[in-house]
Amino acid sequence: MISAENGESYEKEKWVSHYSSNHQVMLVGEGDFSFSEFDILVKKYKNAISNLENLEKLGACLLHDVDATKMKHHTDLANRKFDRIIFNFPHAGFHGKEDNPHMIRMHRNLVQGFFRSARGMLRANGEIHVNHKTNTPFSLWNPKKLASGFSLALIQRVDFNVEDYPGYHNK
Repeated sequence: MISAENGESYEKEKWVSHYSSNHQVMLVGEGDFSFSEFDILVKKYKNAISNLENLEKLGACLLHDVDATKMKHHTDLANRKFDRIIFNFPHAGFHGKEDNPHMIRMHRNLVQGFFRSARGMLRANGEIHVNHKTNTPFSLWNPKKLASGFSLALIQRVDFNVEDYPGYHNK
């Protein structure tokens, strides 16, 4: 903590990879607590309760059952703007083999709908970050092309290194 000359104190900005402690950040599709009923959540993810409690202590707003393709219309999000909107490893669910054309279409529809909704929720100079597998069949989703349909442009491609995010588990 740093103290200003007028006696006010403030936290020094901290960065973790591409994220600043000063950013307004929204995480979408967090496997440790979303898309599940509470009792299923507790059974499926052993650390979910402590993760939720820690997030609440830090002042996070936690919303469940929000459709990633319609989030800009959610009553708690409709007037919010973010510096970063992050969707780690989007997935439309398990309804067949990953290389099935129907599954690829479902995944593309999810990502496309997410881009459509997230675009309207960005602050000036805000960014949408999608962590995505690049091997086949995942490469067939073509998120770069889907994003361009909403006037979003790829500014940087970065490898995801789980070591950069201590405590993160892809679920």
